[in-house]
Amino acid sequence: MNNDRNRGRDRLMPAIMIWGDKFRMSDIQPPNEHLWVGQGISPVALTRTSWTTHDAIFVGFKDGSTYSNHSHINAGSFVLDADGVRCAIDLGPHNSLEQRGIYLWNSSQNSQRWKVFRYNNFVHNTLTVNNKLHHVNGQAKIDASSSSPDFMNAVSDISSLFEGELAQCIRGVAIVNQQYVVVKDELKTSEKEATVRWTMLTSAEAKITGKNTIELKKDGKKLRIVVAEPASVTMKTWPTTPTNDYDAENPGTVLVGFEVKAPANTQTTLLVKLIPQSARSTSMKIPELKDWK
Repeated sequence: MNNDRNRGRDRLMPAIMIWGDKFRMSDIQPPNEHLWVGQGISPVALTRTSWTTHDAIFVGFKDGSTYSNHSHINAGSFVLDADGVRCAIDLGPHNSLEQRGIYLWNSSQNSQRWKVFRYNNFVHNTLTVNNKLHHVNGQAKIDASSSSPDFMNAVSDISSLFEGELAQCIRGVAIVNQQYVVVKDELKTSEKEATVRWTMLTSAEAKITGKNTIELKKDGKKLRIVVAEPASVTMKTWPTTPTNDYDAENPGTVLVGFEVKAPANTQTTLLVKLIPQSARSTSMKIPELKDWK
């Protein structure tokens, strides 16, 4: 353990004794709201089914751009907790890169920064088109949201991330009936065919169980990934082995998801259900993103 590093990260910890002096844990009540949207430099939507139960579903949906300091190429990404387990994860930051001669303060499209494994879109819970980086000048925000208990959701137009590869891409993430999560992408291709890769990073044990399903197991709990649309996909897992000698190791993690080819000048919908072991009903018809309210 690097004690100097830990002290640096917790440098504000002593201030809790001052800031929290007049607060009593017994007086703190759960928030009334179960959805919060922040439209800052890196817009986020945070949803949860409960503040008081350990097995609540939590989804964090992130947008933004590469302009903010310490940013990754991860707009459209999400994290997910269900049944007390973090199912969809983020690898987080990378330390000591500058000591290895990596210049990190250039956010241009061809920057060395985006060759760092943890920093680009290939290892985040988002889409990758034609095996290319997201466009670094792209910008995405939370365009719509709803706190309805039976369909808490957030929607974002992430088209600018795929300039030259897709004509349009809109992503929505929802907790349905407080039972399970759906991630829906509505795509329009340009004048050329597009290969679209849907990925989710996890620290669970992953197994492809069918032509459109993957099962995750962690801490005695299970979560099923079910691709409801399109009908034909190629389910895959990818290793998280570092691609450069300066990259951090990522033990106990794997990328799961699928690839699909979308013909030129067509509309394609990707609908993925993330179903916890505790879910009872998953048959609700999911509306088009324009009707998410």
